[in-house]
Amino acid sequence: MATMREVAEKASVSITTVSHVLNGTRFVSDELAKRVRQAVVELDYQPDQRARGLRKGLSETIAVVVSDIGNPFFPGVVRGAEDCARERNYSLILCNTDEDPEREAVSVSLMLERRVDGFLIAPSSAAATTLRRLDGCGTPFVVIDRPFEDFEIDQVYSNNKEGARQAISFLINQGHKRIGIIVEMESIATFRDRVQGWREAHEAAGLPCDENLIWEAGLKSEGSQEATRHLMEQMSPATAVFATNNLMVLGVLKYLRETGRTCPEDLSVLGFDDPGWARSWNPALTVVAQDQYRMGYTAMSLLLKRIVTGNSRHERVVLPCELMIRESCCPPSKTKLENLKVQSPFHR
Repeated sequence: MATMREVAEKASVSITTVSHVLNGTRFVSDELAKRVRQAVVELDYQPDQRARGLRKGLSETIAVVVSDIGNPFFPGVVRGAEDCARERNYSLILCNTDEDPEREAVSVSLMLERRVDGFLIAPSSAAATTLRRLDGCGTPFVVIDRPFEDFEIDQVYSNNKEGARQAISFLINQGHKRIGIIVEMESIATFRDRVQGWREAHEAAGLPCDENLIWEAGLKSEGSQEATRHLMEQMSPATAVFATNNLMVLGVLKYLRETGRTCPEDLSVLGFDDPGWARSWNPALTVVAQDQYRMGYTAMSLLLKRIVTGNSRHERVVLPCELMIRESCCPPSKTKLENLKVQSPFHR
């Protein structure tokens, strides 16, 4: 295995110059840097990352803690974070908590024992204790996806309320007056904000906010499937459903398939998030799109800046959403509009 000395000899530079080129610790002319990099390639030199990290007092490792890796939203976030980390010679360790606060706490403890340099964390609904612990021990961290209003911490998340408000306003403008909304758990700030956007759009249009149209489905698509059944089988059924993440959309589509109903003729469907299959589905799904990659990349950039500079001012980055209008929504039929005159006796 080649050594740094051999690289220096081949490039006809000092060992110090090789170190500066590899670590980016001092300016080196383009000509010398090119010779060093060429020698590294020709000799297949592999720096000792562990030793380099120890010299800097860093492990050059970041823990990424997500609430549900089975949710198609998170792989895009992790990809953005990884690309940013790799540019700066950092590695990631991925932890999945399944929305379990105890599992979350254990994961954070294990990563602290491994002396990771920082955390990206999409916290569970009961993560306040974990976040206070991280804040107290001084390990840098950035919260992603889920806002925490009561904490002065670095955060990167989407403008969920405005995205939901635009989506519901679009459906109302199509003529829909009974729009169901399906969330995982209202205890999670992301979904609370999306429900609030649903409420604000109704209030702006002068429509009542019928609580029977709000359904909490849990972490599985089966819960969303059951919620859709309730929304569709009321005396005054929903004419449109706003499914607030990928898994909730899948539950709605399962219900339609199993009951022989069609979209958008029997039910307009609007989702939150824009996975690749949403455009190829028949009909192509209208969605509120988040930029998962940008969220992960931005959060990692923020975290690495804090690790390097120790900046004391916390930053909150709110990313815009975009309504992507496709084929899964249409104005309610005359028959549906007549049905809305019937008052529902259904209660949860």
